[in-house]
Amino acid sequence: MKKIILPILLLMGVLVGCDQDVEGPLFDAEGVDYVAVGTTFVDGAYALNGDNEYSIMFPIHRTDKNAAGTVANLELTEGTGVFELETAQLSFTDGEGMAYAIVKPTDASLIDPATIYSFTLKVTGDNASPLYNTAEFSGQLELTLVSMGDGHFTSDFWPGDWPQEILKADGLDIYSLPGLYEEGSDILVIEDVTAGTVSIPNQKVWYHSAGYQVFVVGSGTVSTNGEGKKVFSMSLEHYIPDVHSWGAWPEVLVFP
Repeated sequence: MKKIILPILLLMGVLVGCDQDVEGPLFDAEGVDYVAVGTTFVDGAYALNGDNEYSIMFPIHRTDKNAAGTVANLELTEGTGVFELETAQLSFTDGEGMAYAIVKPTDASLIDPATIYSFTLKVTGDNASPLYNTAEFSGQLELTLVSMGDGHFTSDFWPGDWPQEILKADGLDIYSLPGLYEEGSDILVIEDVTAGTVSIPNQKVWYHSAGYQVFVVGSGTVSTNGEGKKVFSMSLEHYIPDVHSWGAWPEVLVFP
């Protein structure tokens, strides 16, 4: 992690506790064949590609794999309307304790490569688990990324500056900055060449030591410096949803 002392000190004393994800239908069924989501939260977006038909198979469990005629009633929430459930009533194979809800695009050509699609999947009805009935996860079109080499990143937020590898999506004006603030967190930046602007979609950026996932969102402009290099001048807000925001800070990326 690069220079995170300042934001940690700013937040100490504000945060308490942390959420924990619970997997599986771990409850007493009391003779009812309950159905439940396989996990309540999935960290990291599912990769959507031709191999999986741009779809997500999400596990649904039941308590009694030998029960006959069990059906899981499902509801999907997804803000853009690009995705839907293959079926809202999922049946289990005899002798199987798990089946898969399939989230698929209405039209694969409508998938925006710059968008991280967020889903909320619920099991409903009389046999829905009272504890594990809702799952949150996301999906994103899998990009083919090619390294452009190292540019340079200057941050007022941390603060500091460092060499930064820049990856470009094949055929798209989308860039990935591997481990920009924390190792393992790659940040997407989308350029609008016509408008001369960039946008930074809402995405995970680093993990706070108090047990919270920090997100980033922002926008910026595109210019060329005196050396003829492309420059992204951005305003980025680092925040923890419903807990704390550090506000918007100027950050500058200079290309190789």
